[in-house]
Amino acid sequence: MASVGDHDDVPHTLIPLALAVGLLRNRLDLERAAGRPEGDLDALAGFSAAMVPLYEYDPNPSKPPRRLARQEVEGGLFRDGARELRFLDGRPAKRHLAVHALDLECVSSVLADPESAARIRSRYYRLRAQKLRARAAALRRETQRLRRELAHLRGAFERGGNRV
Repeated sequence: MASVGDHDDVPHTLIPLALAVGLLRNRLDLERAAGRPEGDLDALAGFSAAMVPLYEYDPNPSKPPRRLARQEVEGGLFRDGARELRFLDGRPAKRHLAVHALDLECVSSVLADPESAARIRSRYYRLRAQKLRARAAALRRETQRLRRELAHLRGAFERGGNRV
């Protein structure tokens, strides 16, 4: 479990998809060339979904976001400025979609320099792996600390004449 203020935890690093693609459009200065701004956002959302994982979040903040499998996104069309993912095969539309902030940076970099897409994606995957290794190490340390604390409490409880 993440500590209070730990912003490497997934829910704290997600950006709603509609906002993310709006930021991409502004970064790439596509707004001026746009004939239909919502269409640009929908196209950017499709490109982003093809490159990086999407997450579905619940409007209830107590429920954690869920990473969508590729199959859950395939066959969908983004509409309404990337606020909705509709499916022609009858599946219900998805409306609460987000991307990881680091993944948004990856998409932005690839769009700015498409010839270097493989190198850029590799760099971001390595960075994501480093963050995951650091998080795993921190969780191992926290687990060890909690086990020591439990052993100490159990010993104190048993010395007091009580048994667990």
